[in-house]
Amino acid sequence: TSISEALDLATMLKASQAISGEIELDKLLITLLEIVIANAGANKCVLLLKQDNLLKLVAVVEGEKTPQLLPSIPLESSTDVPISLINSVKRNFQPLVLADARINSQFVADSYIQKHQPKSVICSPILNQGQLIGVLYLENNVTVGAFTSQRVEVLNLICSQAAISLENARLYQQSQHKSEALAQALQELQNTQIKVIQGEKMSALGNLVAGVAHEINNPVGFLSGNIQPALDYINDLFGLFDLVQEKYPQLHPDIQAEIEAIDFQYIREDLPKLVGSMREGVKRIADISTSLRTFSRGDTNHPVACNIHDGIDSTIMILKHRLKANENRPEIQVVKDYGNLPQIECYAGQLNQVFMNLLSNAIDALEDANQGRKYEEIANQITVKTERSEDKKQAIIRIKDNGIGMSAEVQAKIFEHLFTTKGVGKGTGLGLAIARQ
Repeated sequence: TSISEALDLATMLKASQAISGEIELDKLLITLLEIVIANAGANKCVLLLKQDNLLKLVAVVEGEKTPQLLPSIPLESSTDVPISLINSVKRNFQPLVLADARINSQFVADSYIQKHQPKSVICSPILNQGQLIGVLYLENNVTVGAFTSQRVEVLNLICSQAAISLENARLYQQSQHKSEALAQALQELQNTQIKVIQGEKMSALGNLVAGVAHEINNPVGFLSGNIQPALDYINDLFGLFDLVQEKYPQLHPDIQAEIEAIDFQYIREDLPKLVGSMREGVKRIADISTSLRTFSRGDTNHPVACNIHDGIDSTIMILKHRLKANENRPEIQVVKDYGNLPQIECYAGQLNQVFMNLLSNAIDALEDANQGRKYEEIANQITVKTERSEDKKQAIIRIKDNGIGMSAEVQAKIFEHLFTTKGVGKGTGLGLAIARQ
């Protein structure tokens, strides 16, 4: 009954619900000060919270003004409250009420009280499980004895609810900070993982391709160097045979029969062609070897000038086997629309890896788009266009296929680590993430 007489229970329930309903610290501080200033009969209210074992001013409200959040001002550096009075409450954990602070012998020497001459003052601790977590300071500059026992009771109840809500808000804030830190750490880990994978992939690929190119290069050089002498020997033998026929027109019947059996005239016509095709084959192998070495060139620790088009051409050469016609589709045409680019300072090996990923994805996309189509309906094409930007400071490289394209949802995710639209065992989800890196 006495509590019912002293308090407006409806108001207190509403205040309690408002305080307990806030979980974000900044919103809670503003709500708390609004409720206190409305219910405690004060025209100034300051909230201090314990941070790093120090009391710091975090919010203030005066009169009809909107509560203002402060940048955690240490108590000793503040001019907004009587420091000696706050320290007394901090030590004793008990509310302190001054009917007229101007004549109170204990605190009359405080510089704040001397300067501002507050009349009624109340300072209440905010306790949680017996531990001080904050202090509420209120003053009334109009009336002496403004903070009656009933208003002290109201403030005590508000502080009890505030203690729980402040602790919850603090824990929530800590969890948010930890969550953000974890998210940042995860992102950094993923970025590091991509870079490690990229480095390992480029190193392994570079070593493998360079090794293969080196091993191919030796026999190719041997073949290339010996084809012309072999052709000269063949022509010499043909010349010798002509001389023999000229000097001995009547050859032994067994020799004549063997000439007819092996179709010497056909051999004479076809053997140079056969050697010529071998020369073309060796040249093609040499081109592939050169492309492999161009593609797998090792990067230095700084960009070096190189021809972008050489990197694109070498990548297309390596992918030639995938571009060829097969039983399901005609050859994929590669249209090169190269601009007049100077040498570009770049990391050529990594850039070639980008070309490889983009061109491989284009081929995959075209093959997916061909599903269910007739052979004669298919006209696959990949266009590679290069040009200089308008300011002449950048090279623009566009690689486009005439497949079915991507949905907006897929486009939004294509650079995400491990995201892939390919089936199990077909895609790693690393290619475009590495390309973007």
